[in-house]
Amino acid sequence: MNDSREKLQEFIATQERRWNIRNENFGDSLDWNAKSHYLGTKGTGWLKTSGRSVKAIFIYTGKAFKQPDVQIEDPLYQNFIRAYFMLIIPLNEAMPSASKTYDTIQLLRHLYRSLIEITGQTNPVYLNHEVFNHAIGLIAEAKPDDLTNVANNATRLQSISKNIDALGFTLTPTDYNSTYASINTSYTKKALQAKAAKSIPGGCADSTVPDDEDKLITIKTFLNIVSLISLTESVGEKIVLNLLLLLIVTGFRFEEASGVQEDALEKLPVKGDALALAKKFNLPLYDLKIKYLGSKHSSATAHWVEPNAISLVESIFAAVISLTKPFREVLITQRQSGFTNFLPASLPIGIDGMVDLSDMDGYLINTAGTGTSTARDKVKKALNNYKIFPEVDKPNPKNSSRNITRYSAQTLNRDYLKFVTDKKYLSNGDGFFRNQPHKGKHIRINYEKLLFIYPEGASSIGQKRSYNNIVRDVAAQEISRILGETNRNGKTTGVSFFKKYGLFEEDGSTTSLTTHIPRHNVNTFLSIADISEHLQAMLMGRSNIFQNQHYQHLTMAQKLKTPSLSEFDELESKAQSDEAKDAPKADNSDDNDPQLDLFSASFEADVNVTPPDIDQSTDLDELFAGTLDDSVTTNPVEYVKQTGAMIFDPDLDLETNIKNSLHTLGSHEENAAYLAKNLSENFMPDLNNSYSELMGNGDKEKAKDLLKTHSHLSPLPLGTCTRNLGLWGCPFGAKCQAGQECAYHALTGRAGEIETIVNRSISNKKHAGVLSKLAQKDSSYTESLTQIESSCNVLERMKIKSAEALSKGIVVSLIESPTAEQLAVNKRPTTLTDMFSIDHIRLEKGKKEAKNKEVNQ
Repeated sequence: MNDSREKLQEFIATQERRWNIRNENFGDSLDWNAKSHYLGTKGTGWLKTSGRSVKAIFIYTGKAFKQPDVQIEDPLYQNFIRAYFMLIIPLNEAMPSASKTYDTIQLLRHLYRSLIEITGQTNPVYLNHEVFNHAIGLIAEAKPDDLTNVANNATRLQSISKNIDALGFTLTPTDYNSTYASINTSYTKKALQAKAAKSIPGGCADSTVPDDEDKLITIKTFLNIVSLISLTESVGEKIVLNLLLLLIVTGFRFEEASGVQEDALEKLPVKGDALALAKKFNLPLYDLKIKYLGSKHSSATAHWVEPNAISLVESIFAAVISLTKPFREVLITQRQSGFTNFLPASLPIGIDGMVDLSDMDGYLINTAGTGTSTARDKVKKALNNYKIFPEVDKPNPKNSSRNITRYSAQTLNRDYLKFVTDKKYLSNGDGFFRNQPHKGKHIRINYEKLLFIYPEGASSIGQKRSYNNIVRDVAAQEISRILGETNRNGKTTGVSFFKKYGLFEEDGSTTSLTTHIPRHNVNTFLSIADISEHLQAMLMGRSNIFQNQHYQHLTMAQKLKTPSLSEFDELESKAQSDEAKDAPKADNSDDNDPQLDLFSASFEADVNVTPPDIDQSTDLDELFAGTLDDSVTTNPVEYVKQTGAMIFDPDLDLETNIKNSLHTLGSHEENAAYLAKNLSENFMPDLNNSYSELMGNGDKEKAKDLLKTHSHLSPLPLGTCTRNLGLWGCPFGAKCQAGQECAYHALTGRAGEIETIVNRSISNKKHAGVLSKLAQKDSSYTESLTQIESSCNVLERMKIKSAEALSKGIVVSLIESPTAEQLAVNKRPTTLTDMFSIDHIRLEKGKKEAKNKEVNQ
């Protein structure tokens, strides 16, 4: 018993020390004994991050899972929750997911109820298996129709149980394992569709609407967004619209785009062939780079703007910098004062230190009545909403319709300070900054450095009031409301752009979209354009190529049966003929093409564009390092199970592709047949050269015998071995697995192989760094250093070769198949990706015709 208590106290003390070290590192003084802490945009100090805000509560259970609220009176259990909260936070400067933190803390508080119910105790050392079973039982009773939620909570409880047992402070092991099947939430969409079908006569949903089309920008939505450029009225609306345009152009995540700084653009002059091309196609004579901080563990720091979009991106930056200039000045002045003065210098303050209500309009607050006779009442109401009240409010003897209403400047400033402190914008004299996530850490950026900032309330389209002396960044919740995104209950949370200005879709519904839809759009463009999977992942700042498939919509259909070009051309021709009836003469120039020219370009077949130089090895390390555990990447079957996908070579048949992906081959005859199909410059090149030479000379029997000699293909964690390892073993100590060259070793080109190579390459580089330092002091380490450096070079070559093999393949999802509608031949274009696909087909067709014409000449 005493041993358990000591271990618990040691765990709490260790986490409290980590808390204090964090405070020291960040120069903060966050209170360990606080009743609760916010994590996210409402957080303070090192707990302030961008994204969702959650509240970690330590002193009561709350009413979650339809249970009564219970006070956690035992200080030891409170400290246990605080310690576990700190345990979630990584040892580096990174911060955990806000959602994960909230869910975990909620379950720890929920366990307190069950602890009392089962044991009658409040000390965490009494947590046991029965307590965990009771806790999940209550959750299952509260949510009988939501098995996904129950299963997810059971999985989280299992994780908590394992951590607690590893710490070893309970009297008996909790040893809780979830008995609920893991439910893939990606299928909940189908459940919603089935539910929707019940409300439709005949019991089936509209089969003409593809499953994923709601993740793409429709042509009508795009036109409505373009309309907003001339329709938007307020400064806040214009700033948010420009942020949306940047998302559409770049495909950034919202967190990345909203964190872009005002000086993020950098021009680099183009040279050589690129300069000639730029002049030929009337493009800018420079490349444009947007410097940004990649999120989601991406180390990306630069986005190269597509040449045709350079002028648009520059105009976005110029417009926003102009709109936000006065807001930047406010923040700079406030920071210089140490955030002690929130009243602008231009505000008329009397010699008695009082400010008249009439003088505040346009200085402190903008309202719907600014500049009109109703301004006073609206400004007063806005101040009342922030609990800022006048010192003097009495009838005016000279004007019975207007009171004398005055505020003390000192009190006004004090109340503003209280408001920004309560809103967590300011803490201990410091604030108005965001912690931008990047490479597992958070980078501090003061608001005045950000491109997209606006006054508090500027994003509220319905209320039409903003507080000019409180300037902040654009929050995810606010832009979601402006774009008309719905909440979990399927309802909008305010007035959107599109609702305010009466912009609708073809079906009559109000236009809406999310901040992530433009990213889906850009990724789908890349897929349609046949950009390789690993390059797509690099361009989108993604850590795993298999994440691409969640962002590619209709691309399978567009590869198999593209949106009907013939029908679109027919519609276009009809439109031209209709116009010709009224026009005296048809104009056939490209500039007057009746088609909406979204992607204007006319590349000639003989033009070869040289891609910019890229440190490919570093990019591959970033893309593939640590995405999956070695036990998964070295096991082909487990890899396919984990990712739900295979990579197929389009030049091989289905059976060969499956066997290659799973590395499951059989007899000598089968292996030899496999080799005959699969040998290439990437797979066993030496054997391929010998085999090709024999076949070229007509020695088919010798070629077949050669393949049989090397047809053992023993599976290895990394690659394959052509020796009969089962009979003879390996005389070289499996040196190939450490990155040393071996004539019997070959790469298979299967998915998962490059992750293994990258992880081993990174590990070898670290070891080489350590040995290099040791060798400087002791020459006996030189031989080991030479050997590991050689291994590093071999692994580097393997890495590049594996990437080249993968780049030729296509990702095939094993979870969902294309629908009949997606494969429809006569699919009329409804989204930008359909238009892009049509334009891409035309360009490719033009190149092919030009090439054939050149050959025939």
